[in-house]
Amino acid sequence: MQRLLNLFQNKPMLPGTPAHDPVIRQVDDPDHVTIPLDYPGRIHYFPTVKAGDIVRKGQAIGASRNGNSVIASISGTVKDITTVWTAQSVHSPAIVIENDGGAPLAPNEIFEGPITTGNLDAAMDRMRSAGVAPPWTLSGREWGEEEMRDLPAIETVVITGVRPETTILTSQLLLEQNAKKVAEGLKRIRSFMPAARICLTIPDHLRSLADKTFAGLAELFFLPPSYYARIEREVVAQVLGRRIPNRDNYRNHGIAVLDVEYLLAIVDALDGISPLTQKCITISGSTIEKAITVRFPLGSTIKHVLASQGLKITDFTRTVVGGPMTGYAQYSDQTPLTYNNGIHLIAGDVSPFDAIAPCINCGRCARVCPVNIQVHLVNRMIEFGQLESARELHPEACYECGLCASVCPAERPIVQLLHFCNHDMVHGERHTWMSGGE
Repeated sequence: MQRLLNLFQNKPMLPGTPAHDPVIRQVDDPDHVTIPLDYPGRIHYFPTVKAGDIVRKGQAIGASRNGNSVIASISGTVKDITTVWTAQSVHSPAIVIENDGGAPLAPNEIFEGPITTGNLDAAMDRMRSAGVAPPWTLSGREWGEEEMRDLPAIETVVITGVRPETTILTSQLLLEQNAKKVAEGLKRIRSFMPAARICLTIPDHLRSLADKTFAGLAELFFLPPSYYARIEREVVAQVLGRRIPNRDNYRNHGIAVLDVEYLLAIVDALDGISPLTQKCITISGSTIEKAITVRFPLGSTIKHVLASQGLKITDFTRTVVGGPMTGYAQYSDQTPLTYNNGIHLIAGDVSPFDAIAPCINCGRCARVCPVNIQVHLVNRMIEFGQLESARELHPEACYECGLCASVCPAERPIVQLLHFCNHDMVHGERHTWMSGGE
């Protein structure tokens, strides 16, 4: 009994916004980058270069079916076109470029000046060539141009100035430090979609800045420093006044959702300043006094990004790419980083007392679930292979937000079980949660 009671003690609280350095630090170019080409559910690129080719930073090295481009983030030689494990645990084809210290392409070698405001076709071509897939289309992974034309008109654009994970500060720092440029981006979106409703989510502590800078350009939605209040699907539902089915694409409902960082990349592309070759990421952790936000070349390894700040993966028991609620644990510091927003470093790990501890039917997971899934029941059905019964309780509504796992006293792998159940429902791939499972 004491062992059972111990489960309820010392449960970690949901992470709050950490103390942080407001300066976004620039990471130097690494000796090589590895740029994945496959982003399941989003976009798939095909290489337009081959091993041995010399490329320059800013040059397109891959394209999707609809002409969206992936851009070289350093100058050098294409060492290999291979497959790698990405930070999202996806086995993806990738292009490896070795840095030769060569000069990047100048803006006038990439662009022919700025794009005239309101010229949507020219804007779409420019964004695609600059590695910024237009947010009001589909990615080109599975859809042809004919199907694109059948999509409903965009009625609402939601621009997120707040990341769901409270430990990831990229969006709010960029929003605060580039307010005038964000305002320009809102004007651009308005010029392309004059009939659409433009909405911007903002950290509550930036209310005075937002009222001064963005009033009249977008509807403003202020969010508190709470993970529960920042879950994207919940925020979008709040903005719309209705829910979008969890497994459905926003675009199929006339909605486009993009981050502030992506909005800034759109402005740079349309103004002919630069293609998308860099990304910001926040490094946080319980032993890091102040969270650090850096800007790094796409395809840099975890090791390179951490080393730039004097950190080593071996000094921590676990490295999570993303945030502590929905991130992916990494087992190699050579994993490339591309469209990731956070690295969370764990110095002291707590493991469950069993591989899968038994559910004690406390109901905490169901009470905290934002979409009211009977999580404890679904989990036990999945654990014992009763997927047909689990389907009747709609596990596909799961956001995989991690709230259930964060309150589970038995520390069960709740999110993983739900993820594999939904993967089975979509792809027909079943995973057996037993010792030596298949």
